[in-house]
Amino acid sequence: MIFLKVSQCAGTNLALLGAANHVMKMMTKARSERVKPPECGRHGGFSLTELLVVLAILILLMGAAAPTLMKSDQRARQAARELVKGHLQRARSHAIAQGVATAVVIADYAAGEEQGGKMFGMAEVEWKVDPQQLAGRYQVTRVLQRWEMLPGTIFVFSQSAAQHARATVMEQACRAPVMLSGRSVTGVLIVFSANGQIVSPSQGPIELLLGQGRVSGGQVVAISKSGQSLACDRLQINRLTGRARQIDAL
Repeated sequence: MIFLKVSQCAGTNLALLGAANHVMKMMTKARSERVKPPECGRHGGFSLTELLVVLAILILLMGAAAPTLMKSDQRARQAARELVKGHLQRARSHAIAQGVATAVVIADYAAGEEQGGKMFGMAEVEWKVDPQQLAGRYQVTRVLQRWEMLPGTIFVFSQSAAQHARATVMEQACRAPVMLSGRSVTGVLIVFSANGQIVSPSQGPIELLLGQGRVSGGQVVAISKSGQSLACDRLQINRLTGRARQIDAL
C-alpha cells in the first residue's frame, strides 16, 4: 500500500508536469514559426495571455487530479485500520492456540522518526515479578513475526497529539524492551491472556487513534487538519474479543 500510494502520487505529479511542458513546447514552436517580425520594444518572452492560458490548463489538470489524491489518502487510512485489526486477531489466536500470553507490539515514539508510532509487531510475553521492588511487569520472550509498518504518513496518535478527551493505548499500555531492526527499542504492549482476553491495558476503554503525522523529539505531531479538527480515526478495541471497530473520525 505504501508503494502504491507513492507511485500514484508520483504518477499524478509527472502527468501534470508533462502536460504543462507539452503546452509550453507547442507555444514555443508556434512562436518560432511566425514570420511576422517582432514588435518594437518586445522581447522573445511569452505574453500575458499565453501565460494565463498555461495557468488555466494547470488549474484544470490539478482539479482533475485532486480526487485521485484524496482517494489515495483514504486507501492509506483504510489499510492502516486493517493492519491494526489483523495484528489484534492474530495475537489473540496465537494466545489461545499456544496457551501463552501474546502481545501486539507498537514501537514507542522514542524508536525514532521512521519507526516510532508506526511499526507493529507481535510477541510472546511473560509476567515477571521483581522480588526487590515487589512489582511485576511484562517482558518479551519471543518475537513472532516480522514487523510491519503503517502506510504513508499514518501514525498511532497519543492523547495529546489528537487532543482527545480520553487516554489512548499509548498512555495506558505497559512497555517493555523489544528487538526491532537489530536494536532494542521500547514497545507498547496490548496483551492477550491465554483465554483470549486483553489483560493490558487493564482498565478503562481501550482506544487507538490513527492519523497523519510525523515523529519529532520523541513525540508524534499531527500534520493533517480539517478546519480546526484533526483528521484521525478512532478505533475502540473490545477487551473480550480483541476486535477493533471504528467509532468515528476525529
